Amino acid sequence: MRRPAVLLLAALALLPACGNDRTDPPDVTTPASPSGTAPASYPKAGISFQSPRGWNLDEGDAPLIATVQTGQATVAIWRYPRSEELPKSRLELQAARDALVDAAKQRDPTFEVIKSAATKIAGKPAVQIRAKETVDGRRRTVRSTHIYADGAEVIVDAFAEPDVFRRVDAEVFRPLLLSLKLTAAGGEG
Repeated sequence: MRRPAVLLLAALALLPACGNDRTDPPDVTTPASPSGTAPASYPKAGISFQSPRGWNLDEGDAPLIATVQTGQATVAIWRYPRSEELPKSRLELQAARDALVDAAKQRDPTFEVIKSAATKIAGKPAVQIRAKETVDGRRRTVRSTHIYADGAEVIVDAFAEPDVFRRVDAEVFRPLLLSLKLTAAGGEG
């Protein structure tokens, strides 16, 4: 009887050493760098783009077309049909930008514009606003792009934590915007 008890005690003494090497949990908050791109197409919305591989791509319910996400970084693509005259001229785009900034400041008193411009995206008139804002109680840097074309306002909101925004903006947000193609809704994408 004594021998099995000694063996049992020896085995129990070795047990704490099992798994003693500490393995850190995976980092699920830091945005991953993409491993290339893959085409994403939503012909019913008239939107296509190159989605970053290694990021989660999910189809949304209208007006949300799709989200692309990893860690604490997200791109949300929206399409809102518009019946009113869409801004085209530089002055109209500047007025749209001013209205967007005012609305954002009303929703979020912490909203702070870094840079804004009237521009063209996918060859269409657009307003782009880069800002710091609070999303779900967390500070974020956002690149919000509003594109006016084909009877709609297409919005590409790309946001990440301030300390990783520049990297994610260069690796994902700006390339995605450059790859964006817009057609009339219901088209062939």
